[in-house]
Amino acid sequence: MDKPKTAAPPKKVKPATKTTRPRAKSEPAKDSLGSGSVVTPFGTPKQLADGGTKTTLAQRVHKTLMESLDEGILKPGQRIKAAELAKRLGLSRAPVREALHVLAGQGLVELLPDKGAVMRVFTLDDLIQIYEVTGCIAKVGVVAATERIHEGDNRQRVEMAIARIRAVEQAPPSPSYKFYLLLNDFHYLLNEIGEKPYVGYLLGILNIEYWNRFLASTIDMESSISGYIANYNRLADAVLAGDSRAAGAIMDSHVEWSIHLLEQSKDR
Repeated sequence: MDKPKTAAPPKKVKPATKTTRPRAKSEPAKDSLGSGSVVTPFGTPKQLADGGTKTTLAQRVHKTLMESLDEGILKPGQRIKAAELAKRLGLSRAPVREALHVLAGQGLVELLPDKGAVMRVFTLDDLIQIYEVTGCIAKVGVVAATERIHEGDNRQRVEMAIARIRAVEQAPPSPSYKFYLLLNDFHYLLNEIGEKPYVGYLLGILNIEYWNRFLASTIDMESSISGYIANYNRLADAVLAGDSRAAGAIMDSHVEWSIHLLEQSKDR
């Protein structure tokens, strides 16, 4: 009787090795999903063939709401008319309502049974609590930037950003909330340098640009702007020196100072 044939042992297959291109020092960091897209609270932007990104509907609605506030068309606490918003964007009502639900989930809009969608109103206590939280979040990006400040053109980029802030002392922006947008840009740059995209994501969820508008109307900007600039000069100096401990301490001190400004507004 023939002996049964035994199956040959399977050949060992070497796992494919993934080769990665080393990242240039000045190349922007990718997010944790490896997509290379900017992390936003409005969803992942669609990548276009030319390398750009397509703005999401929620982003477009958010931008239009901010413009409406600045133009005096809309006020905090006022009802948002989906039909008018849809007309302004050249869309039907359904996608606009969907976008408003996204913004409601982020706390920018409130959905009330008797009024529909309204712009949220921040109380003074809200402003202080948001400052406490955003300060801790922004500090992560500040400290991370000190560790990469000597890579590529990072130093030059920070120097240019702080120069734009310093220039405000000679020519204050109008309306005054735009000064806060400059400070936002400074932090977004530090987040990028420090490779901390989720810092900007969390700041977006906290509706920082809307919060900025409340700050500008609550704090006496005329008497405070020089203090802001002095604080950011110190912060930039620490980042440029690569001193993470000093940068973190200055950020903490700035938040305490800013909260004190808000508390002073109670007496005005």
